[in-house]
Amino acid sequence: MKLSRSLLGFTTLLFGVSAIPIFEVVNDYDRYGNKCPLFAHYDVPCPIVCVTDHNLCPSKLAPTCAPGLSFCGDGTCQASCDGIENACQCGDSTVPSNYIPCAANQLVNITHFDPINQVTQIQNTCKADANLTVTPGDWGVFNTSAVWLSCPVIEPSFTWKEPMWIAVWALMAIEAGILLIWHIYKTAREATFHRAQKSKTGNDVDLDDKKEDEKLQDTPPSIKESEKLTLRGFKNDILGWIGFGSVVITTLLCFVFLGCIVGDYYGTLNGVELGVFLSGDLSSKIFAAVWHITGAWFCIVLVKRRTIRNYFRIESYPHSCPYIQVERKQDELIFLDDGSKWIAKLRELESRVSRYLRTDILIVTRPVALTSTGLRWFEYQCMRYVYNTEKACFEPYEFDLGSTTKKLQAWATGITTEEATDRLTLLGPNIIKVDVPSVPLALIQEFASFIYLYQMMCEWVWYYFQYYKMGLVQTCIILASALIRVFLRLRAEYRIKEMSEHISEVSILRDGKWISNVSTGDLVPGDVFQVEENTTVPCDAVLLSGTVVVNESALTGEAMPIRKFPISNDDTPYEKNGSSKVNTLFSGTLVSQVTPFTDDRVFALVLHTGIASEKGMLIQKILFPAPVSFIFNEHIKIAISILLVWGLVAFCLSLYMMGRGNITSWFYGVFVISEIFSPLLPAAFTINQSVCAARLRTKNILCIDLPRINLSGKVRIFCFDKTGTLTREGLEFYGGVVTEGEKRAFIASEDDPLKLESTLATGIATCHAVTKLKDQFIGNPVDIESFRAMKWDLLPPADPQYLDTLKAPSSSPNEKDRLVHVVRRFEFVHARASQSVAVLDEQTQHVHVYLKGSFERVKYLSVPETIPDQYDEEAAKYAQEGCYVLAMSHRDLGVLGKDITMEQVKTMTRDELEQDCHFAGFILFRNMLKHDTTEAIAELKGGDTRVVMITGDTALTGIFIARQCGMIGSSQRVILGDFVSGSMAWRDVDSGESVDVDKVIEEDLHEPHEKNIELALTGRAFEALIAQDKIRNYLLMTRVFARMTPNDKVMCVQLHMEKGVTAMCGDGGNDCGALRAAHVGLALSEAEASIVSPFSTNNRTIMQCVELLRQGRSALATSFANYKFLILYGESMAFWELIMFYFTVIAPQNIWITIDGFITTFMTVAITQARPAEKLSPSRPTAKPLGAYTLASLLGIIFINFWFICCSVVWLFQQDWFVCNEFDSSAVDSAQWWLIGDNYEAEVISLVIMFQFFNSGALVNFGSQFRQSWWRNYILVFVWACFFVSTSYLTLADPNPYSCIFRINCGTASTLVELGYPEPTWSIEPYNSPLGHNVMPTWFRWQLWGYILGNCLCNFVWERICILWFARNWAVKHNRTHPQKNRTLFKL
Repeated sequence: MKLSRSLLGFTTLLFGVSAIPIFEVVNDYDRYGNKCPLFAHYDVPCPIVCVTDHNLCPSKLAPTCAPGLSFCGDGTCQASCDGIENACQCGDSTVPSNYIPCAANQLVNITHFDPINQVTQIQNTCKADANLTVTPGDWGVFNTSAVWLSCPVIEPSFTWKEPMWIAVWALMAIEAGILLIWHIYKTAREATFHRAQKSKTGNDVDLDDKKEDEKLQDTPPSIKESEKLTLRGFKNDILGWIGFGSVVITTLLCFVFLGCIVGDYYGTLNGVELGVFLSGDLSSKIFAAVWHITGAWFCIVLVKRRTIRNYFRIESYPHSCPYIQVERKQDELIFLDDGSKWIAKLRELESRVSRYLRTDILIVTRPVALTSTGLRWFEYQCMRYVYNTEKACFEPYEFDLGSTTKKLQAWATGITTEEATDRLTLLGPNIIKVDVPSVPLALIQEFASFIYLYQMMCEWVWYYFQYYKMGLVQTCIILASALIRVFLRLRAEYRIKEMSEHISEVSILRDGKWISNVSTGDLVPGDVFQVEENTTVPCDAVLLSGTVVVNESALTGEAMPIRKFPISNDDTPYEKNGSSKVNTLFSGTLVSQVTPFTDDRVFALVLHTGIASEKGMLIQKILFPAPVSFIFNEHIKIAISILLVWGLVAFCLSLYMMGRGNITSWFYGVFVISEIFSPLLPAAFTINQSVCAARLRTKNILCIDLPRINLSGKVRIFCFDKTGTLTREGLEFYGGVVTEGEKRAFIASEDDPLKLESTLATGIATCHAVTKLKDQFIGNPVDIESFRAMKWDLLPPADPQYLDTLKAPSSSPNEKDRLVHVVRRFEFVHARASQSVAVLDEQTQHVHVYLKGSFERVKYLSVPETIPDQYDEEAAKYAQEGCYVLAMSHRDLGVLGKDITMEQVKTMTRDELEQDCHFAGFILFRNMLKHDTTEAIAELKGGDTRVVMITGDTALTGIFIARQCGMIGSSQRVILGDFVSGSMAWRDVDSGESVDVDKVIEEDLHEPHEKNIELALTGRAFEALIAQDKIRNYLLMTRVFARMTPNDKVMCVQLHMEKGVTAMCGDGGNDCGALRAAHVGLALSEAEASIVSPFSTNNRTIMQCVELLRQGRSALATSFANYKFLILYGESMAFWELIMFYFTVIAPQNIWITIDGFITTFMTVAITQARPAEKLSPSRPTAKPLGAYTLASLLGIIFINFWFICCSVVWLFQQDWFVCNEFDSSAVDSAQWWLIGDNYEAEVISLVIMFQFFNSGALVNFGSQFRQSWWRNYILVFVWACFFVSTSYLTLADPNPYSCIFRINCGTASTLVELGYPEPTWSIEPYNSPLGHNVMPTWFRWQLWGYILGNCLCNFVWERICILWFARNWAVKHNRTHPQKNRTLFKL
């Protein structure tokens, strides 16, 4: 067949293989102690008889030919004998020339072939068959008239002086010479520089220098970051270019050399197999040598890949070099560290190696450019670093325009062109440049890792080892996996690039005049630009004049547009993300409406551009995240180490058993290693995560970080924002509550604006920043809801000095319109938890101040005498009823123009305006749960996930919502902690009595995770407990964290992360920090800010959290399923190969192709198709590849499979029809190595192992806790059924075309006829064994099939019953009653 012809070049690899197995004599005695009979050999070729005279040839070997043919020197008849030499000369001039051959091609049948004395036996049989009258002598003794032709085998060899090898040696010598010369040259050139560096002290920045960090506490963040960098300068050199070029060329030549050896093996170089490298043995040795050299070379290149280019440059002072090497220490964060000693030891070893090889240092080389003024700069992580001649170092520039609003207003006249040019050169253009690599470069970056190197070197052996078909299949799978990773990476980066690189045109104020059509890329801090409608804000800016309505949903996720106001011209401190947020325009937000004041322009002052803007810092976090590692990855490292150690043992066994250490055994050894640690393992993980990410997309959940999918399967704590996450977006106005009488007793709430007390109603209607855009109200949703409830009208300002004009509703048609004008407004800020306005009542000309905010803040700011005695109790009562409680205070400034002037009102500071206010009443809103929140919380708790609320709302409202949605049980006691008058105060929420929280907790005798007590903390209490270092004592008993600032949310999430894998779900911009900090963040938003979160969704329901955990647990379980399958595949393959090597048999190639090309590949893909379970189970899948469950499962199956395959061999040796028919490598033509599977040994163990392979794929699909039942994976069931039917047919069927493809239950056509089977109508290559077939008796085939099913059943019992039933149930109960020391049980 065609395959056999292509394999002939490999024949010499098996020459010299002695009779194996090692510990027994093949075909010695039968089971009963009788000597085994010798087999018949048919058509045995006879050696040529060389005679001194053709007359000595017997008639059967007479040198006669048909007419027209001539008898030639090789003993055959040809039309022409030109070029055919005398075979009896063997090409050796020392052989007597008088010997000539008799006729060749004599074939004989030997009835009892003796492999030990085969040479003598063949000669005697051939002599008798030809009726030779003389006895030919042995070759080499030429004193007889006839001899048997037996030319000595002369292995072709190289003198290693051939032109090809001279070229190879020359290239190697040139490369070595170039590297040596360069090193000497580089050392000499850099000697002066290094001596100068050593003589200096304290000038280089130590990456671990804590003193430097202390010194930089008051330094701006960007400067502080620059101080953590080590900068080294490098210059190009012509010799360096030559050296680097030689490395690139040598790297490519390694590929070329390996390719030439493989190509020559198949005859693709010059059309002749082994036409260049002479013989299989010699070619194999050369391949092995080049393979090792190439592997070592690539290892060196990979280790030095980040610095190799600079090695071929001359190091010098950074300020004078065209290239800067930036070095920064980067620590890796380990998620879910289980405290394993093995992990700790491995990480310690890895850390030492990393420090030695400097792989723990992030190294990037950046080119240096010059500004127009000659300053040197480079960009690192999107930030420009400029050389500061005064400090003699590179650092980013920052322009401080002022810390007060008055200083910022001083820039209202803009800057000069010269100043703008200088700042532009120092800061760079106002563009967040994102460099997205090309596809080829991205592929190179992807493949620059040791795992791909391992895969590549394994595939080279497969290509050369006549297994190129499967090598190509696995290469395609590996490439597909890499392309998926590259595609996902480039898609995310292009999305970021599209978001960040926005350029438009604006009008700016320069040199005292407005200039139109200026690129936003040219904006610098200090520029004043005009804000126009329907444009995108190009930078972070502070509003100087006019009001602006902006849509910040793209940046913060806030659903409603927000109104921005100009800063005042006073000494109020400017806090960009604090009290001055209402004056700040953020880069990337959309301008919906502008309202100018005195002129036609609304203009703003540029504060930060490019990467220094809020949007820039957001993008920087996305592009350069801190590296993370899941504990799964740490265990995988140990698993790989163990597999490679076992692979080394198997490699040594292969060397011994498959040729006693010759070159052939080396190939088999490498082959075994590549099977034990499958190159497909990393690809399988990537494919599984990609499949899961695609499923998440169908659920409207976008994932930008694939490894976090598996991490989501281990979430133990889920933190939630309240408003907009657990509850609906909007609040419903519930009414106002005022007091009456001298005792200031509260009366019932009133929601009718006409019946509501006038002062409170006016305050509600005016104390807000609601504006109108095209008949749509714009502003805070709470303000909009309350304004609508008051039924007032919002009119355009009646006078330019007014901010807004509002009209009160009329109680009767004849009533005159009552107008009020807003003359001063301080927007709501989270830091103050309040807002205020000054309004002019047109009827009375009185100026009123209304202060609105949280009831705690208003109480603090109001005149104490006006606060009712039952203030806190009344607020708590409504909060406990689920109301969002705000408070209102009022102050009458008197008559305008008499008691106070407009100028005085306009110049008042916020503190001056808000002082001395009198309490006016409460404003109540209802916050309704989303329809599925309760169901989602119940499922999360049922899934062994602790749910926590982290909200900016009041504690009592949070507690009510927590009770309503099921976070807190109806019967559980809730204790609220607050920080009052410098100390912690705890009180029972329901009774209101003060309690000693520690005593209450101690009196509950239940286990900590079963106590009937829930805690709630205010933001002040949270911060106080952190300061006292007590927060961890109460953390896992606290269900509600209220009044939390964005920074508090981040800290709270980080504290929970110490206890277990923590997820965060939120919808607003103030959640971005917590979403990014959490192990798993899910943003219920499609805003740009949500990109910092690994997951985002536009379906704003927390059932998406449940879906994420379902998919994550399924993905993690499926990753382990594939991991287990490929481990089982590798171990079964190793045992299979070692047993075959013991008997010196190799399964037919089609069986190998079936296993590696179909079973492994199809099962790996089919396993990933398992769908998540419908409900969250009360436990999580393991994340430890070396955990007890995983090891028990794997070791049990491996143990069962090993003994079944061994016992199948033992059982085979108990069969009378097999004993004395054992395979003997010395009795067959070992040149046909691809046919040394034509025997019972290879057949039986191959059938057993094939069932084990695809059955392992079914076994790992068991377990319906995290995935749907195994039968719901229809693709896997179908694939398994196909393999089961196919392999069963191979086992049970009589000889047929299908089984003969695999050379199972088949044989030579004539032998099959002798056995009583019909003559085959299909082509069968003759069997390479004395028996001529491997057809097992029918009864044994059925028994073998039953035996194999028994193997499958034992594995099923072990995995499904022993592991997934008894062992899992016991482990769950044991872990609950005896938790691990490093594991904390959570109160759900």
